[in-house]
Amino acid sequence: MRYRPRSVAEARVRLTSLGFREEEVEEVLHKAESAGLLDDDVFTRLWVEDRLLHHPLSRRAVRLELADKGIDPQIIATTIERLYPADKERVVAVQLARARFARYRTISRDRRIKRTVSFLTRRGFSLSLAVNTVRAVEREEENNEPEDVDREFE
Repeated sequence: MRYRPRSVAEARVRLTSLGFREEEVEEVLHKAESAGLLDDDVFTRLWVEDRLLHHPLSRRAVRLELADKGIDPQIIATTIERLYPADKERVVAVQLARARFARYRTISRDRRIKRTVSFLTRRGFSLSLAVNTVRAVEREEENNEPEDVDREFE
């Protein structure tokens, strides 16, 4: 069985749901933090890195996930800024759009665009970023060469 790291808040909820008293839960959490077994900074870093590698989402979506896990907003902001800056978000959106747009090669142009934009927005990217990214990817395909996508966002 594989276990993923947990935030302090997740561990607190889990222990409480198992019926442990509040004093016991706090004592265990304190010991786990002291021993380095629970660390929200490490958890947040691992979460962001995993998202970028295995299930890319927008910065906003990653922030919301971490907030749902009970992570302090300051830890979230610091980690996101360090590991997933705004310019990297555009790169991630382009990579996702290229792959999805290519996957829809057999359907009409308008449906390809609509489905790819929809895919990006479901991943948390803003509508404007999604539309601009898909337009750039479409032009790339028409010209058969990678486009300087950053031009699209200036």
